[in-house]
Amino acid sequence: VQTATARNTTRTTAEHVVEPIKRQIAESAEQRADQRLGFTARRAAVLAAVICVLTLTIAGPVRTYFAQRTEMSQLTATEAALRRQIADLEQKKGKLGDPAYIAAQARERLGFVKPGDIPFQVQLPAAAAASPQPAADAAKPANNNPWYTSLWHTIADAPHLPPANLAPSEAPPAPADPGVPASANPTAPGG
Repeated sequence: VQTATARNTTRTTAEHVVEPIKRQIAESAEQRADQRLGFTARRAAVLAAVICVLTLTIAGPVRTYFAQRTEMSQLTATEAALRRQIADLEQKKGKLGDPAYIAAQARERLGFVKPGDIPFQVQLPAAAAASPQPAADAAKPANNNPWYTSLWHTIADAPHLPPANLAPSEAPPAPADPGVPASANPTAPGG
């Protein structure tokens, strides 16, 4: 019987000793879990701060890079347009170096003729003038004035349009009295 009580006392003593150790182990495990959770939260906060700093550091140069790429493409397009314009101007310069081209332009634009040539001016009948013209001629307004008159009008005042054919809006009035001859009407022509 004594051994049973000794065993019980040993058990109770062992339980008294083991129980606080178990509690301490459980508490330290909880503390470690809390520390891990806190450590993980700190890690996440530090990682988020580093990502924000890197984003802010990289944002300026990336924006500048894309702005410069856009500007470079615009400048490339402008350069291509200017090169085309230079090619056109060089072609015109080549034409202006040709005496035949200069003479043709003087005849066409200024109405000049060479000494000894007889100038002719073709006047088309009204039916031919009313015929449809090609689209290139339709774009230019018809102007039969010499160049210096056109120049003067652009400087002095608003450009003059060619006179329009004015048709009479009404027929002459009929005589008021049917017995009176038409020659007595003062508004009739010839009367």
